[in-house]
Amino acid sequence: MNEGPLPQPERNDQVHDCVGRYESMRDQNTTFFFDVEEFEIIIEHYLEQSDTRRAKEVLELAQRQHPGSLDLMFSEAHVLMNSGKLNRALEVLDAIGKMEPFNEDVHLHKASIYSQLRNYRRAVEHYKRALDLAEEGLDDIHLDLAFEYENLEAYDLAIDSLKSALLINTENEAVLYELAYCYDVSDAHQAAVSFFRQFTNDNPYSFVSWYNLGNALARLERLEESIEALDYCLAIEERFTSAYFSKARNLLVLGRFQEAIDCYQETINFDGAQAITFSYIGECYEKMEQYEQALIHYDQSLALDPNWVDAWIGRGVVKDMQGRVVEAVKDLENAIRLAPDHGDGWFYLANSLARAERYEEAFAAYAKLNTLEPENVDGWLDHADLLLQMKGPDVAARKLREGSQVIKLTSRYAYRMVSYLLRMGDMQQALVALEDALMNDHAAHTQLLEHYPEAAQLPQVIHLLELYRRQ
Repeated sequence: MNEGPLPQPERNDQVHDCVGRYESMRDQNTTFFFDVEEFEIIIEHYLEQSDTRRAKEVLELAQRQHPGSLDLMFSEAHVLMNSGKLNRALEVLDAIGKMEPFNEDVHLHKASIYSQLRNYRRAVEHYKRALDLAEEGLDDIHLDLAFEYENLEAYDLAIDSLKSALLINTENEAVLYELAYCYDVSDAHQAAVSFFRQFTNDNPYSFVSWYNLGNALARLERLEESIEALDYCLAIEERFTSAYFSKARNLLVLGRFQEAIDCYQETINFDGAQAITFSYIGECYEKMEQYEQALIHYDQSLALDPNWVDAWIGRGVVKDMQGRVVEAVKDLENAIRLAPDHGDGWFYLANSLARAERYEEAFAAYAKLNTLEPENVDGWLDHADLLLQMKGPDVAARKLREGSQVIKLTSRYAYRMVSYLLRMGDMQQALVALEDALMNDHAAHTQLLEHYPEAAQLPQVIHLLELYRRQ
């Protein structure tokens, strides 16, 4: 088998030389001699160019010049894999395996094929066999094994495999990122904090680990600690703009909008102007109620990318807040034209249509949102409130009951239902619902009084509020 890879500049020169000689041979309609390694280089070049037909042509010449070459059998497997002939590639790899039973590359290739065939358990078996046989690159094999465990949704096993990879190579950044992903998708944020806290103690200059720690802390809403971790990350790698974005998001949530803007500006200094950055800055100005500045930045975002949906939504929301409802609707319609399944687009469009008194269109937009994002509580509540305004409390209550079939009930939802039942005059049902809501979250009862102030004049309601306040 071939020795280790050449340094990249030498490798590039070798590829250029080999491919040039081969194409010169074809142009002259003659035959040159190439050794096996040169044929491998030429075949891989064409496969990287997605020119499978030419790769196959080179392979046929190579097999004529070097019949029985084991290395060329691997090249044949590569060509077959790229041609989508996966089962035929497995047959070739089986033949190699009989001649070289301890060759880890056979198992690595088989694992890759079984993964493409979605037979993830067989892929796992072959990656494990490759780990037993390989002497180098074990961290990357563990990473590939973790991907297969993820395909099986066995995230605990994926995490174990990724930790094994880090025991071999603490500097494998791809492994660190994948480990953060597995913790995140498993909702194991505290475990992520514990792991990356210890890892940064042992590897204090690993900026990726500080970044992962910051993101995990943010998931737990420990935002000040998250900012501290991200600052460590940036102290090590000052041009790592992903950390600036994470830090800016924390600052935005904390209401420190000008600091967030400054953070986003840093990314412009390093990466140049991008639509996403100007869109985020626009959001900060929107939160600060500096609407003209918000619009300027949303416009800058769209100048860079006219299809940037979030900027269209931001423009629509700001114009709605300014009372420019007709323009708001147009911007929001643009957003959903670009992204027909964008929940926020439909939510804000429905609200703007309602304010524009285009009620039937607003109902249709809310219905679309309820279907697209049934877990969106605000979508159901605003839909029901518009029904309350236009068609009465009984229709609004029906809409809330519909939503309660698909969402996790919240205090806000429960007290809103009480409001509708009281408005309907269904006192018995209202008091039962109120009692349930008070038992779950007494403090949130102010939401009922805000939505239906007349409830404060009803003796039975006041009695229950006092009763549960004392408990």
